[in-house]
Amino acid sequence: MKTIIDKLNLFQKRINPARRIALGFALVIIGGALLLMLPIASKTGEVTPFFTTLFTSTSATCVTGLILVDTGAHYSFFGQLIILGLIQVGGLGFMMIITMVFLASNRHIGLRSRMVIAQSLGTDSLSGVVRIVKHTLILTAIIEGAGAFILACRFIPEFGVVKGIWYGIFHSVSAFCNAGFDVLGRGDSIVSYKYDPVVLITIALLIIVGGLGFMVWEDILQKRLKMSVYSRLVLITTGALLVLGTGGFMLFEYSNPETMGEDSFMSKLLSAFFQSATTRTAGFDSIGQAQLTESSKFLSTVLMMVGGSSGSTAGGIKTATVIVLLSTLKSVLTGRKNVSVMKRNITSPTIRHAITLLGMWLILISSSSVAISCMEGLPLVDCFYETASAYDTVGLSCGVMLETGYISNTIMILLMYFGRVGVMTLSVMFISSQTKENAIEYPSTPMYVG
Repeated sequence: MKTIIDKLNLFQKRINPARRIALGFALVIIGGALLLMLPIASKTGEVTPFFTTLFTSTSATCVTGLILVDTGAHYSFFGQLIILGLIQVGGLGFMMIITMVFLASNRHIGLRSRMVIAQSLGTDSLSGVVRIVKHTLILTAIIEGAGAFILACRFIPEFGVVKGIWYGIFHSVSAFCNAGFDVLGRGDSIVSYKYDPVVLITIALLIIVGGLGFMVWEDILQKRLKMSVYSRLVLITTGALLVLGTGGFMLFEYSNPETMGEDSFMSKLLSAFFQSATTRTAGFDSIGQAQLTESSKFLSTVLMMVGGSSGSTAGGIKTATVIVLLSTLKSVLTGRKNVSVMKRNITSPTIRHAITLLGMWLILISSSSVAISCMEGLPLVDCFYETASAYDTVGLSCGVMLETGYISNTIMILLMYFGRVGVMTLSVMFISSQTKENAIEYPSTPMYVG
């Protein structure tokens, strides 16, 4: 017995923060898939095939929004409740939920648990992580509650009190967690609210706030105007991307009769702003992605790639990563030795991580889109859009998922999982928490590039 206990303790010690996050998400996904298979989870009372529930559970836990069956039409209230729970756990991070349980039961949170929490928040510092979690949970409840109230006031006259309140809660949580799931049961996301500023602006604001990141929230609470360089960069980049995205979609879709070409100027502006916000990894669709021009699909893919900020409910390679990459490019082009931003130098490991994230994005999205396009005989542009949507946990779709088979859908499941858990988290899953020095030092060799 003692030997078994010793082995279990040794196994637990080997599970570093990165492994715990990856394993935790996998367990939540499998548990959610099994629950969604129950007859009570579907409106027909029948068992939903495991592959379908696995896809749905992965999409919900990884806050993506891609679906094989319409959530509102297929799943019962119980099934929708399970999906909402998966979205909330996936959006906040399962370690935050565990921390909330620990706090509620007055249990001590050990060093190893604090390391996992810090990893899920996107920070290397263990200082004040429990305080940050407390503030995050409180702010999440306030923001989601406010969003649910506004949306419920809009939905109650249309659907009645009970449905209106439920729809308000579900879509508020889905928007704040950047999930993109809807339970309207119409099969077209929120296209029917294309001209409704209350619904679109509320959801867009929830998406934006959720994508800023928990560390930025804490910085705003603690320092207000004296925020860190990172927080200031995140806010500036978020604002710039929203403005550039809105302007780009106005330009590319202004005369497109399939999306907003026949709308008034203010309606076009609202649609363009919402498209700019939702591609930063939310997945709610108000104009129909399949009808977008090629230029708009390219712009959407770029915004998907950027995504939100580290330690947020959003996906993508993150805003700070793009800032590091652009700063590195500027440094090289201007012949400067150091890479800096706002009079602060960026370290070499940070630059390598940023380049790795972009490289992995290009490799995974390109190879996956080509594979799906060849297997299914679908346009490469649409497949690229769809795989980017999955990996960046966006959830916007051109309708490709309705025409793909098991192999292509399995690729999409893996992309959603990798995109949410994070390439950098997966890359350190199989190594120790401490950096190892090379046993052998090789001589340098010149490499001629460019």
